[in-house]
Amino acid sequence: MMRIDSFYFGNIIINGRKIQSDVIVSWNGEITEKEGNHVFGRKEYEDILLRNPEVIVIGTGTVPNVKIDPDIEVTAKLNGIEIISKPTMQAIQEFNKLAKKKRAVGVMHLTC
Repeated sequence: MMRIDSFYFGNIIINGRKIQSDVIVSWNGEITEKEGNHVFGRKEYEDILLRNPEVIVIGTGTVPNVKIDPDIEVTAKLNGIEIISKPTMQAIQEFNKLAKKKRAVGVMHLTC
């Protein structure tokens, strides 16, 4: 089972592996490092669709700064995919809970 162990500014530990970049984490164990940015947009959403999620949990940073393209929220809802956005620490807790019972994908921004 996929589990995010801990997070601190700029760093995340997933199943014992330390990563120092934003990540996309799937319930099935797939981890993809990604370029940090402050918008969750069409390209990221379409890439995540390939993982067949039921829910996408977006960690918006520590401040938080990441914004979700409003069109993506509508598109996800029409596709039956729930989007949850929270500051990264809370998003990690939510992802860990959901990944036990759903096809959850976490998109975690590790800074600001």
